[in-house]
Amino acid sequence: MFSFELKKIPLIPLWLVFAISTFGICILCSINSGNFFPWGIRQLIRLCIGTVALFSGAYIPIHFWKKYAYFLYMFGVALLICVVIAGKISMGAQRWISMFSFNFQPSELMRMFLIFAIAKYFSSKTVEQIRTTVCLIPGIVILTIPMTLVLIQPDLGTAIIFFCVCISIFFVCGVQIWKFVIAFLGGITSIPLIWHLLHDYQKSRILMFFSPEKDPNGAGYHVIQSKIALGSGGIFGKGLLNGSQCQLNFLPEKQTDFVFAALGEELGFIGCLILIILFAILIMYNFIVFTKQRSKFRQILVFGLNAMLFFYVFINISMVCGMLPVVGIPLPFFSYGGSALVVLMFCQGIIFSADIDKNKLSERMG
Repeated sequence: MFSFELKKIPLIPLWLVFAISTFGICILCSINSGNFFPWGIRQLIRLCIGTVALFSGAYIPIHFWKKYAYFLYMFGVALLICVVIAGKISMGAQRWISMFSFNFQPSELMRMFLIFAIAKYFSSKTVEQIRTTVCLIPGIVILTIPMTLVLIQPDLGTAIIFFCVCISIFFVCGVQIWKFVIAFLGGITSIPLIWHLLHDYQKSRILMFFSPEKDPNGAGYHVIQSKIALGSGGIFGKGLLNGSQCQLNFLPEKQTDFVFAALGEELGFIGCLILIILFAILIMYNFIVFTKQRSKFRQILVFGLNAMLFFYVFINISMVCGMLPVVGIPLPFFSYGGSALVVLMFCQGIIFSADIDKNKLSERMG
């Protein structure tokens, strides 16, 4: 049975989500020369759908996700296989399923389903069991299957999110540090093989991370224009509608992956700082919810969903600032896009659900 108790949803984090989303719509309109169409209106419609998703996630009991975690995981894997076989190709990547003129990216759902499955697996194990190598193998398999499928698309950004979130969960569940060290050393020795498996454009992005000036009109163009936009904004920015990099279309993907650079140009350091503070408060609230959970499944679930939000924000901002290679990660609730916005709002709703019923000791299976 689903319960509907609107008054129990914490208002401050709820308004934080809407504040970030509304802020994003305002910036989308500004960088589009003040036009509400098409980015503003489309993002507003997606925000309405995302709001329904958020409240749906808040009112679905947590035990539902534990009961159907493996089923949802297999469903997500099946969708990723469908993408590989017959997915829509756009901008050189095969990541979308097209339904009735609507493009949907299954990897967004898979990020959530993966956390469900990992949480269910580790919640059934004791700390002593988790510290054994044999116990880690199923968890690694659960991670490897979807990560491999998204790398085939190719979608390096999503694969990185999968990896970072799951490694964080492994750590918080009690996996020993020395195992991470061994895995890291193994990864270092595998760099030549991994490099060989990367696509040419992915290699270019990594090389341009170290020296974007070597190809200013090609692979390094995104990072160079992003830095110019951020730097030219100064402390207070050039003002809404006045960002030259955006208005003259020098900044690529200004409405999606590089919207933070557009924000920096128009509202400067102050505008960027305000957005980062909003994200920081929301992430801190989610972390507090994690510490208050009395069920192991709930703890891992909330931690994983919050880790996903954190890595989204961290990787996108670092990428835009030139601190990480360009991997195609949107800024949560802020970037233009449908699948990521709806799924992230649904995930936040699940965290609200855990907060509403934080003192539950066990997950009912019926």
